[in-house]
Amino acid sequence: MQEAKRIEGTELVAAIRKIGEAIWRDHAGTKDLVIVGIADGGIGFGQALARDLQKRTKRDIRYGTVNITFHRDDIARKPIPKPTRRTQLPLDIEGANIILADDVIFTGRSVRAAINEIFDQGRPACVQLAILCDRGNRRLPIQPNYLGFCENTTPEQNVVLEMDPDALNASSLCIYNP
Repeated sequence: MQEAKRIEGTELVAAIRKIGEAIWRDHAGTKDLVIVGIADGGIGFGQALARDLQKRTKRDIRYGTVNITFHRDDIARKPIPKPTRRTQLPLDIEGANIILADDVIFTGRSVRAAINEIFDQGRPACVQLAILCDRGNRRLPIQPNYLGFCENTTPEQNVVLEMDPDALNASSLCIYNP
């Protein structure tokens, strides 16, 4: 595959800060705010977002992960799921305010699967969506509440985020042509 575009760590850090600021503006007085990263792609972004919010707010921001493997609509075509982290939520989510975090949104199917998994665990007060990169080409009517940036891609292109929440400046997002 040929690299078509690369977005460096400094731009990713700026996008995470932008999202954190918007979430804090909307949720300054919210109790039971939880950032939940979609395994596997949203985990690093979710951790970085939770850290940004903790620094910004000087309060403990809880973080968890959600495994979407068995809620995917392509499970019949890919019957052996790849290894991933299990759903791990830091509290009873009944009545909690959840910010669902994922690195890239494409068709919307992963987000739909994550929402299904969350509701299998309980009934939160609200679920909002934070996305680092929207690559377009949606197949479901799902849009982020909080967005870092948009990159118009074709369905054939591949978008890969390499993110270490402990070394954000060394992270990158690459768009590859087939």
